[in-house]
Amino acid sequence: MSTKPPALSADEAKRQILFILDEGYVEPSLHCIHESMQLRGVTMLDIERALRTGEIRRQPEWDAEHENWKYRVEGADPDGDDLTVITVIIEPNLTLRIVTVF
Repeated sequence: MSTKPPALSADEAKRQILFILDEGYVEPSLHCIHESMQLRGVTMLDIERALRTGEIRRQPEWDAEHENWKYRVEGADPDGDDLTVITVIIEPNLTLRIVTVF
């Protein structure tokens, strides 16, 4: 059993998300691609806009199965419709893993 790393603050997580959007990779999960994105009619551009302009208003959630912190970014798509993105920040790989959208 590994020890749980400390979570990033909302401000730190937002800075890291913006940095990764500019310098790293955004990788949607299979669930996101095949289910939640299709259900909402969401594109990767919609997700990027919500991540760039949205806010982290809630505490991160620890995912014990995958041993990582999930951050909830609440924003809007380009049409102004509410869009929430659940993401995992994988710092060593400069990757944002998009778990789901709703």
